Amino acid sequence: MADGKRGYYWARPAWAKPPAERHGKTCPVVSSTLGTDLATAITRANAINEAFDQWRKGEGAKLTPGTVRWLFDWYRKLERFTALRHNTRAGYKLAMEQVCAIEMRSGTLGQRRAPAIDATAADSLYKKAKAKHGDRQSAYMMQVCRLVWNQAARHHKQTGVKENPFAGMGIQSSSGAGRGNRAATRAEYDLYRATARAMGKQSMATAAAICFEACQRVYDAFGFEDPDKRVSRGVTWGGYVPAERIGLIQSKTGNVVDIPLVDGVGEDRVELYPELEAELARMERGADDALIVRDERTGKPYTPTYQVQLHRRIRKAAGLPDDLKFTSFRHGGITEIGDSGTDDVRAVSGHSTLEVTRIYNKANQEKARRIASRRREHIELVAAGAVANQGDDDAEG
Repeated sequence: MADGKRGYYWARPAWAKPPAERHGKTCPVVSSTLGTDLATAITRANAINEAFDQWRKGEGAKLTPGTVRWLFDWYRKLERFTALRHNTRAGYKLAMEQVCAIEMRSGTLGQRRAPAIDATAADSLYKKAKAKHGDRQSAYMMQVCRLVWNQAARHHKQTGVKENPFAGMGIQSSSGAGRGNRAATRAEYDLYRATARAMGKQSMATAAAICFEACQRVYDAFGFEDPDKRVSRGVTWGGYVPAERIGLIQSKTGNVVDIPLVDGVGEDRVELYPELEAELARMERGADDALIVRDERTGKPYTPTYQVQLHRRIRKAAGLPDDLKFTSFRHGGITEIGDSGTDDVRAVSGHSTLEVTRIYNKANQEKARRIASRRREHIELVAAGAVANQGDDDAEG
């Protein structure tokens, strides 16, 4: 160097420069100065080399015991992780990878010793995560760390971790909830269905109705296959009796929800879900065990990828906002029920675990009928108010 001292550097190979990828990721480390002290330089270089090796070899790379990446790998082998549903495990794993990829002065956090992370370091990591991933995802990352370190502290003889630096950070589990996943209005829902029908995608209009009217989750409406093969999904024709009831299986909770479609008899008879039944009537009925929602092109169940692509096309064709996700329809339906003055929507949405017995199911059906009746009254009142307001505007004009 200019002052006569010897300096040390770590140089990233030219072939590893982004956009080059290994296992779907760009290289997490860059060429770095290591200082003038040889011992310090070796320590820093070893950390960078480990991060580089992990990127190059992927899951096959050897993990150094005691590091953050090693600790996450240890946690993912526990039954409390493997017993989780596929989507939850995938979310945890993504958060862990994002935590490991946080850049440090040399290398990444994944190469740091997990027991050495204290509360001050945890707060600093949270700030870095927020700067890169935003409030919602960074909060989720810290919550996952809190879970992992909590278990690690319980097994400190294995992990070397004696305390949880991510505890007491004041991050709420609901941090960011609702942002980016808003509720659809009934007007948006109506326009979406009309556009889907005009595009020859009746199945998408029906799926939207199942989500909005019956408050079903997207993967249950479409019958997306569970990657773990643990649960059954989808609404089948066998559970639908026109003008009487529709049977829904909540795969997340295992609940069986039988929703009445009418209330009363004779002159007092009220159709509780006319929009849903109108969409179902436009479908060609299949065998009892066949999914109601199927891809018109193939006659087979939708794939998640194609469903997202098609939803985007329909949304754009309808001129609807970009933040209208398919999950917005379910949120819209639940919100509408809440606006009608009903706080407990479990009899329709299936959020809580239900004992599937004849007596309990009968009581549950009655509650579902009351919820739908009150919701129907709310819809009619809103519609009547809109007509009255339009009439006032015309009169003023």
